[in-house]
Amino acid sequence: MAVAYKAPVKDIVFGYEVIDSYNVLNKIAAFSDFSADIVVPTMEECAKFSEEVLAPINAIGDQQGATIDNGVVTMPEEFVNAYKKFSDAGWASISLPEDIGGGGMPITLSGGTLEILSTANLAFGLAPGLSAGAISAINFHGSQEQKDKFLPKLVSGEWTGTMNLSEPQSGSDLGTITTKAEPQEDGTYKVTGTKVWITFGEHNMTENIVHLVLAKVPGSPEGTKGISMFIVPKFIINDDGSLGENNNVSCISIEEKLGIHASPTCVMEYDGSVGYLVGEENRGLTYMFTMMNEARVWVGGQGLACASGALQGAAQYARDRVQGRPVGMSKEDAKSSTIMDHADVRRMLLTIKAYVDAMRYLMYDNQLMLDLEYFGEGELKEFGEERCGILTPITKAWISDLGVELSSIAIQVYGGMGYVEETGVAQYLRDARIAPIYEGTNGIQALDLIFRKLPLDSGQAMQRLLGDVNSVIDEMSQAGDVLSSMSEKLKVEVDKLSDVTLWLGSKMLEGELVDASAGASPYIKMFGQVLGGYYMGKAALLATKKYEETGDEYYAEKITLSKFYIEQLLPLASGYASAVTAGKEDLYNIKAENF
Repeated sequence: MAVAYKAPVKDIVFGYEVIDSYNVLNKIAAFSDFSADIVVPTMEECAKFSEEVLAPINAIGDQQGATIDNGVVTMPEEFVNAYKKFSDAGWASISLPEDIGGGGMPITLSGGTLEILSTANLAFGLAPGLSAGAISAINFHGSQEQKDKFLPKLVSGEWTGTMNLSEPQSGSDLGTITTKAEPQEDGTYKVTGTKVWITFGEHNMTENIVHLVLAKVPGSPEGTKGISMFIVPKFIINDDGSLGENNNVSCISIEEKLGIHASPTCVMEYDGSVGYLVGEENRGLTYMFTMMNEARVWVGGQGLACASGALQGAAQYARDRVQGRPVGMSKEDAKSSTIMDHADVRRMLLTIKAYVDAMRYLMYDNQLMLDLEYFGEGELKEFGEERCGILTPITKAWISDLGVELSSIAIQVYGGMGYVEETGVAQYLRDARIAPIYEGTNGIQALDLIFRKLPLDSGQAMQRLLGDVNSVIDEMSQAGDVLSSMSEKLKVEVDKLSDVTLWLGSKMLEGELVDASAGASPYIKMFGQVLGGYYMGKAALLATKKYEETGDEYYAEKITLSKFYIEQLLPLASGYASAVTAGKEDLYNIKAENF
């Protein structure tokens, strides 16, 4: 049987301290009182809700999924009931601005709440996750009339929101979209076209769904420069706020998928649907990135959620399962031993656990940078925008890739029982597999990192990040023998990363762009691995201080996890270096028909 989910509240709270979130956020007026006194009870309440309401229906959603009949998508009844409890409790709005009806908490806080909610039930968490992006786009770029009409019920959770980008012929290449928006005399537009891969594009959990649709106005420029964004509600909203007629928005079909079965992935058709232009014509892609950047950070978080949940099940199984005599153990002692006593099982569990910590710190820090970018001022805002730009593709790609890998390792801990659905661990692997694909594939994230983020401020932005890493290395080198030894190993990998970064920069300056692109994917993996070491170094410094103050074994174990990561996982970074600098030749020396 599947293990009952228990939220790792203590680890989450520790994560906020590792990234120094309180001191950083307190520099923003709106978050001047943000502290552990807010974080701890919030996470405890979120844990209670997720453990009692969402986790018990996770398998139900996986087994039943969403169904469609004549364009009507029906969710499992348990999901409909859970969503009402979710919105009634205010979880849909906790990290949204107060001036639009939200709880006024920083985006950083949603790192922990979304981790808990999505580990308990990832498919469920996708609905409010997409709504949050739609809310941000309307709030930052919409007119006051649009905010007044759409935000109150989106914020309350009474309605949900979506992103409509891709089309059958246009996946990641949005410049080829064909959805049209014809201007009308009353200032609205008639939107016509087909959109695919629309998460929660149709469902019966809320009475209305607000779609944000990318389309082209007649006469607009070619490619991505001619894309505009439109608000297209499922039902027209009357002047008194009540719902009117159907807006010619229909769901043609839903996809049969490997995982996230209770998240309907819809093919949506718009047939002269009334749309409201957001901002200015031809700036839709810019506006959409308000949604995309938040979404990309959280897609990384989905990898974290799956790995964290899979770890819990695997660890419990290892504590319970009796099988084989561990090396070096007597036959008598082996009678009461479990597979937790096998070194290889320990290695697998430590690998997952150490990575989960590193992934958590990176994601939370990325969300902290979003808060600085959105709500900070002056240099603080500039720093948040710069750092968020670099971290976002790494968070999305590195963490989502690891979510798949670590869920697979968790299955290996179970052995044959991991391959059997009744244990529940296989669902984490199936659910995790989408994360490296959507919101911009991880290959696209890698290209974004090298072609858009490496050149920021003539490369100085990247140097400032690596400078922060080196500052932590210096601090570790003076913090006792254990941390000093760790700092030396981290320094080796940072220097290697610096070398390959310079190599990529030189290739781009020389115009050898294909050579650079050939190394993009191994580079983003290498960068993620090194950043993981950076955050684990910060965690070791904090844990050392807390252990000296309290003597709590929890912090001693955190030091061990950092040591394991830096000594046994971080060195994998160097292994990517030769792949980064190998160039394009081998990739193109085999004819396409011979693959």
